[in-house]
This record gives sequence, structure tokens and C-alpha cells, in this order.
Amino acid sequence: MHRFCLLLLPTAIPVMHAFLPAAHEFGKSTIRLQYAKDGAVGLGFAGTEVDTTVTKSSSSSSSHSPGLAENDKFVCDKSVEYWRNFQSTGFDTDTANAQSLAQISSRFITKGPKAISYWMRHLGRTGYFTTNAALGVLGFQLHQSLFAANNKKEDVPEVEPRFKSELLWSGASRLILEAAICYEQDYAQIEKGVYNEPWDMTPTHRQSTPQNVLTQTNRFVRDAIGVLGRRVKEETKDKKIDFVRAELKIEEFPKYYETAFHYQNNGWLSKDSADVYEVSTETLFLGRQDAMQRTTLPALMDRAKQVRDRPMKVLEVACGTGRFMTFARDNLPLDTEYTAIDLSPFYLDAARDNDDYWTSTRKSRENSDKKSIIRPANIVQAMAEKLPFDDDTFDAVVCIYLFHELPQAIRARAAAEMARVVRPNGGTVIFTDSIQKGDRPILDDSMGNFGNMNEPYYVNYIQDDLPKHFENAGLVCKTKIVSSSTKSLSFEKK
Repeated sequence: MHRFCLLLLPTAIPVMHAFLPAAHEFGKSTIRLQYAKDGAVGLGFAGTEVDTTVTKSSSSSSSHSPGLAENDKFVCDKSVEYWRNFQSTGFDTDTANAQSLAQISSRFITKGPKAISYWMRHLGRTGYFTTNAALGVLGFQLHQSLFAANNKKEDVPEVEPRFKSELLWSGASRLILEAAICYEQDYAQIEKGVYNEPWDMTPTHRQSTPQNVLTQTNRFVRDAIGVLGRRVKEETKDKKIDFVRAELKIEEFPKYYETAFHYQNNGWLSKDSADVYEVSTETLFLGRQDAMQRTTLPALMDRAKQVRDRPMKVLEVACGTGRFMTFARDNLPLDTEYTAIDLSPFYLDAARDNDDYWTSTRKSRENSDKKSIIRPANIVQAMAEKLPFDDDTFDAVVCIYLFHELPQAIRARAAAEMARVVRPNGGTVIFTDSIQKGDRPILDDSMGNFGNMNEPYYVNYIQDDLPKHFENAGLVCKTKIVSSSTKSLSFEKK
């Protein structure tokens, strides 16, 4: 599949001009908002070797730039400063981006067969998801044309002219480069032995089968047509979940969960949404989402080294489909007791399926003695702000891509709950989510536009003092890493 995608990459890039936003615009036009969750942005280390040495930040605080102000509280990886300054006075030309991409490729090649294998497979990922993006926008445009041909003009939702002008936009090279930079940062951690190479890189993994590739692409294109259509119309009924149609009881969920985030059909409360989530979000980021989420692993693996006399206990809050859970479990000791919660029953079903597949795959690689200690994860339906666990239960708690979809008051309650259930004397809470204002100043003015994609809490999120929520709950700030449009903060319970 990856070789096929590499062949498609050059032909897909021109169509991408119509589909993906300029890296600094966070969804400025009507349609491209869907493809800028947490910023369809890539920052990085083009032209230099990745240096992950940590230093104490010397940045000055700013109440209007929480991403910058928090740096004084953390031991910051050098990625924090580098990404803050990356092309900060203006974005490079296509030619310069292509040269940087070639330099990254050369560095991978000089590292030998293992690095080349990683690079080729991840470049193939970008080719596949770039192709998906192109097909999604073409499918939407075709749908709009057919709809216009069969309906009165006044019944046809108008697409803003500036979206049409995106056909002429020539910045897609930067987005391809940004994905490649994420891969280089990810591989630097693998090379240093911080964590293993992704377990899903094996050619026999189910995601690489032709049937799965075609199924996922079909799901994404169908979803893109609906999502973009609802975004163009911006009708109130499309912004809320239809609980009757979803056959769910509204009182089972908090008020904020009634939002149909991203203009998804019934938000996170449908099987269709869970089925398309992984391919949809990876298409958003041209395949780099997994690499960005793996910034959670360094702090988690540091905590694992401290727990030696018993099985480690880990909680993942808002696990979604459980994809990160499989990367975490593949790196943690095999006897780790892993618990994952989410509010959506449909996403929990997907998480169980992913966990079952990882468990069976990992057992096939181990001898009989180790097979017996690999247990299924404990999958629980629960709210982040009301965790059904005793105090001081877990050695580590991780939370990925949740807070930007919570009201500020709920963020504080969720942080307090994570602090409550993590163990003292070194217990670690790891928060990974979208960057905020100040993390990339060049993005600040337009970052909030993503809120127009039916993300009602995002504008508040990017201005929120996130560390304060955890500090108020008794935790101490430890480390910060930035990777493209994602940052990871770790906290300790003394």
C-alpha cells in the first residue's frame, strides 16, 4: 500500500491546493476549516538535526500568550523554542520547502536500513492521506455541482468565493514538509531508545490490506461530503446531536457533549463517527497525528522506569478509538494494568477492537511465559470530570486531545480528578492537546478561526492558563514538548 501511495503523492499535491489550509491560517475559509483541527500546521527541524536536549526556558511571560507564559514553569524540550521561532517572520517558498524535504530524506538515508524503512512507510502514509484529502474535496465539489443541477438556485448553499480561489493556492509543499518534520522528530526518539518504533509498521498489519485501504478511503470521502456540506450551510440543527435518532438518552451525557463537534453526524455519538475517526483525523494532518500523539510517551516511559516492584497502573482519559493506547501498551511493561475511559459508547467499542487486535498481535510475538501476563485493557464509560476510581490509584494518567472540547470550568474539574486518582510520590499526569496562543506567535491572529468548525470552546481554550488547572489541584509542572500543532505537558504529584 505504501509504495502505491508514494506514486500517488506527486499527482495528489495539486489537488491538495484546494483542500488544505495555509499552515498559518487555521481554517480561514468556509470549507477548509474541517482540515485544520488543532491547526493543520507543521513546524519543525528542517535543515537541522533534531535535538531533544531539555533546557529551562528563559521566555518572558505574557497573559495574552499562555503558550509562552507557561514555558517558565516547565523544563522545556528544545522543540519548544525551535517551533516558536520556525519561519516566524514568514513562510518559506515552495522551492525552499522542497529543499528542506530533500535534506530530511537524505538524513534518513544516511542512518541505514531501519531508518529508511521508517521513512518510506511514513512517507507512504502522507501519500495515502494526501490522496484521501484530494478525493474528499473533489467528492464534495462534484456533490455540490450535481445538487445545483437538480435544484433551484436559491436552494443551493453558496460556497464562498475565497474557497474557490484556493484552487490556485500553491502552499501544499509546506504541509508535506511539515509531516516529514514530525516523522524526523518522532524517529529521533526511537533512535535514542526512548520508545519503540510504531508496532503498526509491520507489512502484515490489518490497516495495510487493500480492502481496509479502500474501505477507509470510501468512509472518509462520504464523511467529507457531509461535513463540508453542513459547514457551508451552518444550520443550527446541524450543530447539535439528535439524541432520538442516535437512540440515546440525553440525560446520560453532560450538556457540552450535545455539540456535534466538527459538524460530524451526531458528533462523537455514532458508530459512523467512530468508524471514520482515525482516517479522518490522520487526513487532517497528512498522516502525522500518530507521531504528534507519541510526544506523550517520553514522560510516560520515564514514569515506567520508576515502578519496578509491581505492575504499573495507567489511566487514559478520553481514549477515543484507543489508537494511542496500543502505542502506549506496546512500550510499557507487558504486565501493565491499563484502564481507558471515554464518554462515547461507540468509540469505546472501537477501543476494545483496537486493544483486542494489539493484544493478539503482541502475543504472537512473545514466548509462552510472557503471553500469559498480557491482559486486555479495562475499558470504562465515564466522564473526565467524574472519574469512577479511588484516590491515588494510578501511577500515570494521560489525556490526549480532550481539553479543547471542554468548557473552562469542566477543564478545571477534569484536571482535579486526574490529580486525585494519580498516586503521590512521583505519580505523573500527561496532558497532550492543541498548541495555544504564544506557542506559535505567527498563528495567533487566526488560530481562533477553528472555532467556526463547531468547536464552541476552542477560542477560550487557546487563551486558557492550562497549567493553573493542574497546579490548583496540587500538581507540579515538569516537562513540555511541542510537535507541529500539538504540545505535551507533564505534571507530578509529590
